Amino acid sequence: MLNRTWKTIPAILGIFFLILAQAAVAEIVVITNKATNVDSLNASQIKALFLQKEKSFPDGSSVALADQNSGSAARIEFGDKVLGKSQKKLKRYWSKRVFAGKGVPPKVVGDDAAVKEWVAKTPNSLGYINAEALDDSVKAVFKTK
Repeated sequence: MLNRTWKTIPAILGIFFLILAQAAVAEIVVITNKATNVDSLNASQIKALFLQKEKSFPDGSSVALADQNSGSAARIEFGDKVLGKSQKKLKRYWSKRVFAGKGVPPKVVGDDAAVKEWVAKTPNSLGYINAEALDDSVKAVFKTK
């Protein structure tokens, strides 16, 4: 009996750490340059922009997109919650779009700090970061729930 209990402890710990990792990235904030003439966007607008089904902000100004590093928790969370696609599906989506000449994926800028810095310096830009990394150097236009 004791032997069986000791065998289940690693499984329980594994589940605990998986839940903890999911909670680590609870909220994603979509950010833009402070000079951008957009104060808020909804999820469908952001999805259309990041999947390049729309190429400009609602006011008609062009948009420059920033992505996080491949495999980052924020990128996975953004893909799942906002774009509605897993990383595997996003990779397949962009492969098809690039091959068909219909677009290129957003520029990979780096982690939260790098995306925030790039957005702060780039007019009409749009990126996403963990909510905890948000400061007054950029403007938040959307927050996941």
